[in-house]
Amino acid sequence: MREHALVKLLQRQGVAPFATCDLSEDLSLFRTHFFLFHQLYLLQGQLRRERQGDLRIHCLEIVLKPWREGGEGLECHDPLRSYYLDTTHLESTTREEVIGMIAGFWRQLGAWERQESARVVLGVAADADRVAIRRRYRELSLLHHPDRGGDAARFRVIAEAAEALLKGE
Repeated sequence: MREHALVKLLQRQGVAPFATCDLSEDLSLFRTHFFLFHQLYLLQGQLRRERQGDLRIHCLEIVLKPWREGGEGLECHDPLRSYYLDTTHLESTTREEVIGMIAGFWRQLGAWERQESARVVLGVAADADRVAIRRRYRELSLLHHPDRGGDAARFRVIAEAAEALLKGE
């Protein structure tokens, strides 16, 4: 289930504090999100301690998974888990900080989308290194360079895609 769908379900069921949250107001949205993730991480810990299951937590997908023997081994540090379990963030985060976080999210999403679009243009995998990107750029340049009879507009798109990936935009 996605986070938004879970919040809407909790609102419809009248569960506090979700029943009265205003998702159109930045600080209320943050507090609702934070409280939900705080509770999810508490549930995750309980499920793991009791060996009843595990919970994968992400805003795009919250999944209850069955317990696997051996799953209780050394856990990697999860900075998001630490963040959401520290309720001082819920209490001390201001509206201005929330607005900054939201703006940062949109910038990061835009950069990720530009990277993804550039990968598609060049036809390289998400894990392609600089050498592979340069090699693919040279291959496409030979095919599309205007001096070799290629289309100038297409070549420009290819060059911009390579630049975006190599500069890490």
